[in-house]
Amino acid sequence: MKITGLRSFAALLAGLMVLMSATLPVTADVKIPTLMVDGQLMAQASPICWDNGSILVSLEELAAYLNAGFQWNEVEGTTWIQKNGRTIFFRPSTGEVRKNGEPISIPVPPRLINGTFYVPLRFVTENLGVTVAWDNSAYQVQIITGERRTPPERISDEAFNAVVAYTDKGNLWLLDGRKRDVLPKQLTDSGYVELIGWSADGEWLSYKYASSESAPAYLWVVRADGKAASQVDTEPIYGDPLWSPKDDRIAYTVMKDSTDGYIPAGVVRYADITAEGIKANTLLEEDSITIPSLAWHPGGESITISFPRTAEQPPTLVQVNLAGEQTVLYTLKDEAPMDLEGIYSWAFISLKWSPDGRHLAYHLGVNSSSITADSVETGVLNVKTGQSLNLSGGLKYLQWLAFSPDNTKLAYIAGGGRDVMLNKSLEIVDLISGKITDYSQKGYADTQPIWLSNKTNELLFCRGPEAETLYLSEILPGTLVPNQRIYKLNKDGNAVPVTAGPADTADYFPNPSSSGEEIIFLRLERYDQGSLYLQPINAPEEAVEILRGLRGGPGYYGNYYPEWISVHWFE
Repeated sequence: MKITGLRSFAALLAGLMVLMSATLPVTADVKIPTLMVDGQLMAQASPICWDNGSILVSLEELAAYLNAGFQWNEVEGTTWIQKNGRTIFFRPSTGEVRKNGEPISIPVPPRLINGTFYVPLRFVTENLGVTVAWDNSAYQVQIITGERRTPPERISDEAFNAVVAYTDKGNLWLLDGRKRDVLPKQLTDSGYVELIGWSADGEWLSYKYASSESAPAYLWVVRADGKAASQVDTEPIYGDPLWSPKDDRIAYTVMKDSTDGYIPAGVVRYADITAEGIKANTLLEEDSITIPSLAWHPGGESITISFPRTAEQPPTLVQVNLAGEQTVLYTLKDEAPMDLEGIYSWAFISLKWSPDGRHLAYHLGVNSSSITADSVETGVLNVKTGQSLNLSGGLKYLQWLAFSPDNTKLAYIAGGGRDVMLNKSLEIVDLISGKITDYSQKGYADTQPIWLSNKTNELLFCRGPEAETLYLSEILPGTLVPNQRIYKLNKDGNAVPVTAGPADTADYFPNPSSSGEEIIFLRLERYDQGSLYLQPINAPEEAVEILRGLRGGPGYYGNYYPEWISVHWFE
């Protein structure tokens, strides 16, 4: 990190005076070690230095070697490096060093050498959760991050009756499991992709594509064979588009350009996706509102749209058919006059219909994004009677609402707090009697419920030992919930694990086949890396590794959304 500019010089002057005597020249007669990172020899733009048996390296170059976050604040004269949930902060002018905000002693003081900020390599690297070793025979520093540096590889050539889309470091890949020995196909090699999912017939995959993680995202579709990738709309999208349950048709909301950049607009569209082309249709266009949530009715002929609270109207659900005709489905009844200057119920979010269209599950968000992120009200509306049943509060994830195939039960995850690995319990409400049953296990956290499509009383979900809150944990780069497994709740109410693996791994994203006899899932060996497995649902000893080395992020507070994989099973 070259330090230039008058402000930088002024900020560092005091520190330089303190550290001046420790500044080391790099001389020709000093043997310089080489540096190996994950088996790759690194070339150094700034030479490695020694100080009393400690190796010093450029902080900026070390961040690049580790694929770590790095920032230099010229105004404040400070810098930090970040990886695996750990941040090490330096203030060179005073010698201050902090780890995750707490002061920490350092064996060898960092310093400027020829305008480059140097730090002790072992101290920084190990405090970031990365392994360092010294090979004296090779006179070499070996850094082992454990990160895979190549795309995933197919391990088993076993055929299975599904197609799998997955992202790896933001790039989109497809694997057709119906064909033996077929290698994964890479569809993008730049930008950033988030998966949306497969059309009902498995012919099309939808995804969001952006030039970078922070850029506006656009809606794209591609055929299951990886051909005919097409942008659906010229305007960026807001929220998560949804496929029709019946047709190759997708609904979405958009963002509009403004003086403040792209902002959510009150526009709902649907697009018909065919081999001949794409036809987008505007279903709704409202001024000055945001559409927070959509849901296709199970018949595929209308869309439920959530209208947020305004000064004139409480949160309202409106059913709109494809001709644009509107019918008010439900309006929230305020128990007391609303104080629009305070906290109030803002909108229905995370809408999901039962298969028969009789019940609509939802989360109810408030006008505070922070409070909504901590917990939301969960409810289920009986559309025929107009009665709403309030359930235990939880997080706002649509994936955590699951209706049984026979329409008699709703499974959901209860429990507030943003950390997914704490205080999360599986509950099921009987939609006939209204009885709520808690299926949680003390000391464990539950997530990702999904019913077996041909079993009216069997549910899969993830369960693992409760862990420390993510931002107080030193577990990274290990898994966030070690020994998390996929469980099956049987018709007798007993939950049993259906996957088994090493105690330091964690299983996510259960995807059962249409027959309920097989399952595809993701097994993580690190919080950011894992493998895709296939197994008979009741035979964990027969699990087969399909793909090795999938890479992604843990999402918001460990929710692992957006999903790394999307699976479509064929009949």
